[in-house]
Amino acid sequence: MASAKLPSVRLQHMLDEIDAVLAATKGFSAEEIMGDYLKRRAVERAIQIISEAAKELPANIRAEEPDMPWANIIAVGNYLRHEYYRIKVDIMQQILAERLPQLRPAVARLLQRHGSGAE
Repeated sequence: MASAKLPSVRLQHMLDEIDAVLAATKGFSAEEIMGDYLKRRAVERAIQIISEAAKELPANIRAEEPDMPWANIIAVGNYLRHEYYRIKVDIMQQILAERLPQLRPAVARLLQRHGSGAE
């Protein structure tokens, strides 16, 4: 089993979470997702994992996809961990509907460049 500290493993975690949360919420309206405790918490947790994995990527790897707002991706995880009581539903909806679909191809490209985790 590859070390979770490898960039390829972190990238795979990101890709897995993006794919899973998008699949789990497909067909539901934003109101249905954010209005359902379990769905909302699942979305928040997936975003938190994505954020943590992004934080652990070396800066030079993140720099390969300069159009991605890495600082914001990392910051949202801190927000979810420490400012959870201030989470705005519209921001979570935007991340789910727009930001994760934008992030997915960048993560896939990085994963393609940096291996499958078997390094």
